[in-house]
Amino acid sequence: MPSKSTTKAVPSPFGRRLRYWRGLRGLSQLDLAAAAGTTSRHVSFVETGRSRPGAELVARLADALAIPVRERNELLAAAGLSPTYPAYSFDSPALQSVRDVLERVLHQHEPYPAWVIGRGLRFLAANQGAEILFPGVTAMSPEQVIDLWFGPGPYRDQVVNWADVVRSTLITLRREVLVTGDPEVAVLLRRAEELTRDLPVQVPAADEDGDGLPVACPILRLNGQLVRTISTVMRFDHATEVTTSELRVELMFPADETSEATFRRLVVVSGTTEA
Repeated sequence: MPSKSTTKAVPSPFGRRLRYWRGLRGLSQLDLAAAAGTTSRHVSFVETGRSRPGAELVARLADALAIPVRERNELLAAAGLSPTYPAYSFDSPALQSVRDVLERVLHQHEPYPAWVIGRGLRFLAANQGAEILFPGVTAMSPEQVIDLWFGPGPYRDQVVNWADVVRSTLITLRREVLVTGDPEVAVLLRRAEELTRDLPVQVPAADEDGDGLPVACPILRLNGQLVRTISTVMRFDHATEVTTSELRVELMFPADETSEATFRRLVVVSGTTEA
């Protein structure tokens, strides 16, 4: 039998998950210990399974690693502890107040497009402006959405600055993989990268005239008119429920008066389109 000095500790399920997140964040055991208010020795012990963490330590480690809500429950379960954060389906009565807020935001954003997006690039709701601009997106699977955005077809033909937009979207997907560690999003990212493998590398040029936008947003060709847009995202930053924490609302605005007039011609808040 091997001596005690040569026996290696077997990492616990919690230890493996903690090491994964620490590696994803690029932190040493010492860095994590300092951020979580403990010692590197203690971090080492819980990673190797020599010590079992309590709920308080798990919470401090999760805070230090900026672990999302869903994955915090998984970390607690790996430590043999009960999940702290509730998880409901999007259509659950428990999330009625959240849906009311989202419906109000979508309605008030008319005639400009807005979408509610959940975990894994699932489009859950859209307003009329969004449906007119990109019809049927809420019925698509995440894979179909990736193919629509990154592959050949009507979206690429409609977006004048498609290459710039997809570069920016790839960065967003990579960031989401880094932040959440979500394997489903990682698969979608690989799909998007495969579709854009021939996209040339481009260094953005300085905007000497000051006419460019500070963000990479679609410039659309609608009914023969160029529509410049600028987008932002709304999130529930203080969510303590899993599904709510993963929701985001994509809000598209016109970037100039001409683009605003084009949007208003396409969509009327009452729900009818102009002839």
